[in-house]
Amino acid sequence: MIVDCLVVSSLYDFSADLVVQELERRKAKYVRLNRENFESYRLTMDVQEESLEVRMNGANYRITTDLRAVYYRQPVFLRNTPGESLSIDEQLSRSQWMGFLRSLAIFDQARWMNPLNATYLAETKAYQLSVARRIGFKVPKTLIGNDYARLREIDNRAIIKSLDTVLLRDNNETLFTYSTIECSSEFTDENISAAPLTVQEYVSPKIDLRVTVIGGEVTAVKITSAGRGIDGDWRVVDRDAIEYTEVDLPHGIERKCLKLLEVLGLNFGAIDLIESNGSYYFIEINPTGEWGWLVSDERRFDVDIANWLVGDK
Repeated sequence: MIVDCLVVSSLYDFSADLVVQELERRKAKYVRLNRENFESYRLTMDVQEESLEVRMNGANYRITTDLRAVYYRQPVFLRNTPGESLSIDEQLSRSQWMGFLRSLAIFDQARWMNPLNATYLAETKAYQLSVARRIGFKVPKTLIGNDYARLREIDNRAIIKSLDTVLLRDNNETLFTYSTIECSSEFTDENISAAPLTVQEYVSPKIDLRVTVIGGEVTAVKITSAGRGIDGDWRVVDRDAIEYTEVDLPHGIERKCLKLLEVLGLNFGAIDLIESNGSYYFIEINPTGEWGWLVSDERRFDVDIANWLVGDK
């Protein structure tokens, strides 16, 4: 089968599952490649022909320069750290498969959600914060590094974040990190110097907003608990206690969200904003962010993305 749409994802990507269901419903000519299954596929990329042949599950797929769209749901570089040492062969295999993923850039005539180079830059927190500030967003004071004396310049309560997505494995347990609130006076050389981190001014009181942009369409959702803003990282709160309410952004803020994606070269973005005392602050944008948890009868992001991929939008 000649493929019109390529989906690059992982086995446990719920958001990608929803999009694939929509593509199936439309009988779209697509193929989904899951990173964990690469060794079970038989893949051949012909650089001269700019084509990719895929043999999997008893079927043959061919990707050519007629490919219409790519839905890319993976980081550009491998992040996860295993809980046990990898053999030399395993290390080599993983590094080469990541190189193979980046080689998909030969299909640059297709529409990408999102392009590889744009994803790489947009995943860099310092860069996205700088771009957001340049286009007019308010951005909380942010310092990145491991010099505790300088990081203490952010007085009192500060938000501590990792520079990059952290996914750790300890034996069979998967570990994530969340943003935490700390008193900057507790920073010491001993607890800061081992690795750089992001320290950001804590904005309070606050209402968290998730702004999802798909192909130029903006949807903003207010995140509250018992009708009030959530202190700290809302992701650690019991999900049954969280309310998601669709809201209209001020026109100027919506325009800034669209401008941000334009400058970053993205067709999709999951933007985190904070509203505090009538002011809006940019916190971050994730070019491969999750959105499945926001889907409802009124918010069909899966349909919107499928429309974009097959060219109906």
